[in-house]
Amino acid sequence: MRIVQTFWTAGRDPLEHAFGWLRPEYNLMSWTLSCLSLREHYDEVALYTDEQGKHVLIDLLHLPYTEVNVVYDETLCPPQHWSYAKIKTYSLQTKPFLHIDGDIYLPKPISEDVINAPLIAQSRETGTEYYRQIMDRLLQESDLTLPGYIEEALKEESIASYNMGLFGGNDLDFIHEYCKEALALCDRNKATCLNGNFNLLFEQILFAYKTKQEKLPVSTIFPGVFNDNGYTANDFCQLEEYPQRSYFHLLGGHKRNRDITESLEEVLFINYPESYRAVTALFPYLHPRSFGEGTVCIPLMTADEPIKSYIEFLNEAERSGSVLSMKDLTEVESKRIEGRYLSRHDDKMSEELAVRINPYLKCFDVPTTWDAASLQRMRERLSCKEDAPVERIAVIPTLSSMTRKEFVLYELEYQILNRVKGQAMRVSDLLDSLASKSAEMRPLWQTEIRILLNEGLLIPYHNY
Repeated sequence: MRIVQTFWTAGRDPLEHAFGWLRPEYNLMSWTLSCLSLREHYDEVALYTDEQGKHVLIDLLHLPYTEVNVVYDETLCPPQHWSYAKIKTYSLQTKPFLHIDGDIYLPKPISEDVINAPLIAQSRETGTEYYRQIMDRLLQESDLTLPGYIEEALKEESIASYNMGLFGGNDLDFIHEYCKEALALCDRNKATCLNGNFNLLFEQILFAYKTKQEKLPVSTIFPGVFNDNGYTANDFCQLEEYPQRSYFHLLGGHKRNRDITESLEEVLFINYPESYRAVTALFPYLHPRSFGEGTVCIPLMTADEPIKSYIEFLNEAERSGSVLSMKDLTEVESKRIEGRYLSRHDDKMSEELAVRINPYLKCFDVPTTWDAASLQRMRERLSCKEDAPVERIAVIPTLSSMTRKEFVLYELEYQILNRVKGQAMRVSDLLDSLASKSAEMRPLWQTEIRILLNEGLLIPYHNY
């Protein structure tokens, strides 16, 4: 199957514009992971783009597309109508294809049953009040010229559509007919309708009702019907399960979720480290640890009293970290990410797993002289609850744009780290020693070990 992707920048610089993501580098990490995951399974992956897109994805990141088509420019359509470029790409295809958005990743190939279907989309949607309100606002803002059957469709209580993050098929005659109508609909209205929600109408809703009108079946990646606002992070964005799942789609607001973007960064780092470094090299001011033979020391910070002593502690940690080799830090970072994955899966974290303390962990003992205002500043810094005790703070370096992770270290966690110290221990032995006087405490200790693994303060050890 021919795979195609569309990256239209509308004249915006991908190194500065986030395209709906939390920051620009996450957009490029997403495109990188998407392309590389597709190339794992498909021999033909073509890119349709403009000069800006080609410069970044091909000239700078060297993504392994088998075909690059520079066919668009910034005058293609208003920037709000980003689906127009996608539909234009559909219309250019001369053999069966799948178009896959740059926020979709495929650890496993699409099933042959779907690949061979005449028409393919990601999922069928049923409209709730969410789409109803969007369409009502759209109709109020613009004097739209619509086909009669679409006007009737928009009167329905539940507006049907398809999610077309993935779209294509073998029925090229119908696809070209649909594209012709969709592009004409957009061209007729683009001067008066500059609402970004217009994409939903001329791409997804039009396709749903055109296939309904012609009584054509559409095969989908996911069975059943999704509510229009029902794409949960658990269903589509659990990147911690990357090796196990077959399909991820970081759509909509999930692109701005910090936990999800951190997971995206980690998956790219673990699976394609050289490509990860290629992306971060474009943002050296955000990823200062990622360059040079040794670890770059982060610029030192300053702070007024009362938390000056903590900032001095962080500065000292950065000074000592500047002598670490990139090889060693990368190895520990990989273990940290592995531990995060293991800690979240009961079937993966057996009691035979051996763990050790992150070798770059440093702890700060909060001075007993700190007043309530100082403690509150630290709670805010560390995103703690207002009543959380802040007695010790654990810090580890990372290769991500965060450069370090800071955690409040609670008493039970501190006891676990003290028990492990400089050695490696099996989880079973660690639990036996911690719960020797109270078997009822064993599940609690196990939970705390999971927390330490998830945070990277404990890491897996495979040479036990």
